Amino acid sequence: MNGREANTPKEFYYVEPEASPLTTMLAHPLLQDPKFVAAAGGLAVLLLFLAFFRREGGSLRRKGPATILLTGPSDGGKTSLFTKLVYNTYPLTHTSIIPSDTTIVLPSPYQDGLSKQIRLVDLPGHPRLIGELKAYVGNATAVVFVVDIQGIIRNASAVAEQLFSILVALANVSARLPPSSTAPQLLLLAHKTDLLVRPNPPSTHCPPDIPESASKLSVERLKSILAREMDRLKTTQGVSGGKVEGIDAVAASSSGFFSRLFSSSAASQQDEEDDETLVWGGKGPFRWEDVEGVEIEWAASGLGAYKSEQNKRERVEEGNGLDSLKEFLWKI
Repeated sequence: MNGREANTPKEFYYVEPEASPLTTMLAHPLLQDPKFVAAAGGLAVLLLFLAFFRREGGSLRRKGPATILLTGPSDGGKTSLFTKLVYNTYPLTHTSIIPSDTTIVLPSPYQDGLSKQIRLVDLPGHPRLIGELKAYVGNATAVVFVVDIQGIIRNASAVAEQLFSILVALANVSARLPPSSTAPQLLLLAHKTDLLVRPNPPSTHCPPDIPESASKLSVERLKSILAREMDRLKTTQGVSGGKVEGIDAVAASSSGFFSRLFSSSAASQQDEEDDETLVWGGKGPFRWEDVEGVEIEWAASGLGAYKSEQNKRERVEEGNGLDSLKEFLWKI
């Protein structure tokens, strides 16, 4: 140290800063480029979205009782089935606007004294509420699609569009599952089959006894009508460029900003196309055997005529009207 430095007060020494000031960093040429700032912001949003998506994907098939969803068009009888299975009652019901979710103890349908817990969810059937399905389908082991077999002819087109949305959702879940996992199961249920039986089953049975011939006829009727409508949708898809406009479009219109933002991305569009391919199969008419990623089964059911409060005190025997449904739920 020379004499001049020795006579200089310490407070006048200049110390080189270890880090650049914030203003210097903000003045960096890259941060002055609008394209770079936009790209960096987009990358940050994408990383947040991927982190959220992975967290959602990791919640698939949580441990616990199997989750079964009751879905289908309004007035199909879903809520009546739900209350019968949960409370063993058959009251008059109205169109649901919110999901009903509970865990029940399901007795074995084979009279062997066994039982198990299942989680049963009754989802609204109105087209504008079909978005509720996406909140539950990721954890669902199976879906029961309930159709009023009496009204299927006049509502066939709307029923097929709703079924298509469910098939796409299940195919999307199946595609994300590990190879060792069981594919989602779908039961297409021809409900209210007992109302087609002539003469009507005895009113002392709830559920009623449904002849095997009537059950087979209802299942074949449902299968053929839905196959015809699904083939029409497939043809429409090919003409319109690969997108089926319907219930999904209605549900998407009520979703949030970020849902609409990301659903319009190229990646989301590619995922949807892949899912539709799994549903439609190859060229030619629609066939149920071509649907990939979803195990489809068919059954018929019925609850019989509604009983008033006065008649509820009478002794009611149980017929076979729910046997096929209970067997499906038991094996899940």
